[in-house]
Amino acid sequence: MARLESPTDPLRDRALVLASELGIDPGTWYVRMLDEGRSAGADADLGALVRVYWELQRVTGRADLRDDWRRLADALWSGEAA
Repeated sequence: MARLESPTDPLRDRALVLASELGIDPGTWYVRMLDEGRSAGADADLGALVRVYWELQRVTGRADLRDDWRRLADALWSGEAA
């Protein structure tokens, strides 16, 4: 399992921008959690990051997004998240 070595805030910001650009419903739990966490100044929720990147990859088919959600999921499931 891969350890998450990068901070999650830039990943959250990127995910929120892509979700908005792609028209992903901002009311879905994972987008809402990321946005509320950012507004509160909290660390990004790793489970929500996994889900949003999975959805972004599903919608776009982009391999780089698939790599991101898999890396995030590995960190989440291994319990090694920062």
